[in-house]
Amino acid sequence: MSRRGPEDLSQSITPKPVESITTIVRARSESTDVEAAVLRAVAQRSDSIALPDVLELRSLLDADDEQADTPKARVAIIINAIDAELAGWDRREALV
Repeated sequence: MSRRGPEDLSQSITPKPVESITTIVRARSESTDVEAAVLRAVAQRSDSIALPDVLELRSLLDADDEQADTPKARVAIIINAIDAELAGWDRREALV
């Protein structure tokens, strides 16, 4: 994790921008890596997620979004996985 201030990371992407990120993902080609597109959009909307965080999230993210039946559902699953991972980071940082 990169070093940031004491702000709560999981609060940085709420409320969840599922609708707007879904629009971004739909605008890309079918071959677009949806997880990467969502991470990119979330990072662009956040003041506290830096590039090293995005790279670490990408390596840690385990979102089973392939079973989702709509693009919006896929985006929501990925955002929920990001939220869960960031909440874990918050807890670990609070212990340090």
